[in-house]
Amino acid sequence: MYKKLTRLLLIIMNLGTVLVATLEFTKGNFSRLLTFIAIYPLLFLPFIINKTKIKLDQSEVFLYYIFIFLADFLGCVINLYNNVAWYDLFVHFLSGIFAFLLGYIILKQLNSKDSKIIKIIFCLGFAALVAVLWEIFEFGADNILGVDLQHHLDTGVYDTMEDMIVATVGSFVGMIYVIIKK
Repeated sequence: MYKKLTRLLLIIMNLGTVLVATLEFTKGNFSRLLTFIAIYPLLFLPFIINKTKIKLDQSEVFLYYIFIFLADFLGCVINLYNNVAWYDLFVHFLSGIFAFLLGYIILKQLNSKDSKIIKIIFCLGFAALVAVLWEIFEFGADNILGVDLQHHLDTGVYDTMEDMIVATVGSFVGMIYVIIKK
């Protein structure tokens, strides 16, 4: 059942994106070109993940595509982020759930023998890392591509993002130190 529902979601997202992009382009509106292109690498991600040691089962792949449908297709392609005030918070809430579950899947695949509290701390940290990396991506897009994904022009989030970026870089330096020292 998950396989059929996954295929249906893929068809809807592929055809829907092409349809919306075509409508926008016929109006001469090319401002969301990157939005339409960005969905396609996300649609291939489960295939790439399954080529690694981590193997996703059909229910996990289906949940991933549900999230991409809500976050990228409805949010970006259909443009609910700009048309429904609460939609961004709703999707970020869901992303926390999905990122936590992804952390759990990773631990399960690695056959972790850690205690339940360590697993929970790992999954919470993993979900926080995913959220931070996403915000850094949005911030980078805003500053490199000149878009305003974070609405930082309205909210003054610049200092907070700089702090998160520096802390994240610091954590990677710590990671490299631990890897080299081992």
